[in-house]
Amino acid sequence: MSLLVESIRSEDGKLLNISLHNERMIRSLSGLFGLKSAIDLEKLITIPEKAKKGVFKCRVEYDSEIRKVEFIPYIIKCVSSLKIVENNTIEYAHKFADRKQIDGLFSKHERADDILIIRNGMVTDTSYANVVFRDINGNWITPSTFLLSGTRRESLLNSGEIKEAVITYRDISKYTEVKLINAMIGLDDTVGIPIANIY
Repeated sequence: MSLLVESIRSEDGKLLNISLHNERMIRSLSGLFGLKSAIDLEKLITIPEKAKKGVFKCRVEYDSEIRKVEFIPYIIKCVSSLKIVENNTIEYAHKFADRKQIDGLFSKHERADDILIIRNGMVTDTSYANVVFRDINGNWITPSTFLLSGTRRESLLNSGEIKEAVITYRDISKYTEVKLINAMIGLDDTVGIPIANIY
């Protein structure tokens, strides 16, 4: 089995949404290894001096135990277009380090910056992020048919900043723009991608 990964935003020496990362790690340990454990990543991770200023990706690799922790300087990738790619069998309920299936889909991005994965006619995620669509009233809506339960997505749902709804392939044109969110990228960290730039 592939190693699992948690990617945590470290900002000026603070690990963000750490409780949600703990919860997801506990679910994976229970579901995949049958382990019942209370993980506290904040106590297990030592932030190096070099990562105490600025934004870093804290990447934790683990299986039944933590195998590696590294801090990588992070710059948000500019994504201004998405290519729709359909795959009806893809599963990514756990955040595995092995991304061969997703990487295979990404290879079809053609001239777009990233892909938008459609499964059984339903909108899911891009190759590395959950998505949120802006409706004509200015509300941000995330599809209920996500591949991976992202910590940023969960945090924004909990705070009421975004709402969840069924979004089919045909529904995309009803929205005005889409944004990518993940542990490293918040709702206000990027500009929206016009719906016209999804093809």
